[in-house]
Amino acid sequence: MSGEASAHSFVPTYPELKPSYVEGILYTTMSLFNARKDVEYYEFGVFNAEWEKVPFAMQNKIMRVKHLEKKKIDIYIREKDKQEVVYICSKSKLIITGASKTSVSSRVCSKVK
Repeated sequence: MSGEASAHSFVPTYPELKPSYVEGILYTTMSLFNARKDVEYYEFGVFNAEWEKVPFAMQNKIMRVKHLEKKKIDIYIREKDKQEVVYICSKSKLIITGASKTSVSSRVCSKVK
């Protein structure tokens, strides 16, 4: 019996929010690398210290990232929500066909400075 453990990387580990070109909006650029052969879609989220969702914007909140592909992702947050933001996360989205296939979803989070 053999098994494989792999995940994805989502960096930087401690991103900083910077002013964007739009007044009142901050942003950070994250980079996602997909090391998983069984996953091509990732969902993104922004959370506070109690893991409650914080409003944010990006091009697509679910994005296709092929195996061994790397993508840069800009995440936009309102300046008034800056003090609430603690985590920016990516989560693999599984597409399971057939009842016998099992897979593990992975979530990787970065803590905002």
